[in-house]
Amino acid sequence: LTFSDRLADVHTFKILIATDIHLGYLDAVRGNDTFVTFEEIMKCAKQNEVDFVLLGGDLFHDNKPSRKAMHNCMEAMRQYCMGDKPILFEVLSDQAVNFCNSK
Repeated sequence: LTFSDRLADVHTFKILIATDIHLGYLDAVRGNDTFVTFEEIMKCAKQNEVDFVLLGGDLFHDNKPSRKAMHNCMEAMRQYCMGDKPILFEVLSDQAVNFCNSK
């Protein structure tokens, strides 16, 4: 990368978007595919040094996930999301303006 490319990269906010993971979906053919896929997503985020991972849709297949589903999810998040990398952005908003119609 050239210097200008690196400078531009510093000012780029990288977001990884994944949807409908359905952790814990049980299938005789697919087995643990949902857990493998989730780990691949988290690994991809770390390798590409994304700033934000947005998980839309259903993260878990059931509204009351199994212990295995919760454990595997938390384990992957700890492994790939936690660390000492500084958070280089701040979300600022004026709640009086953004939520002026709330009671």
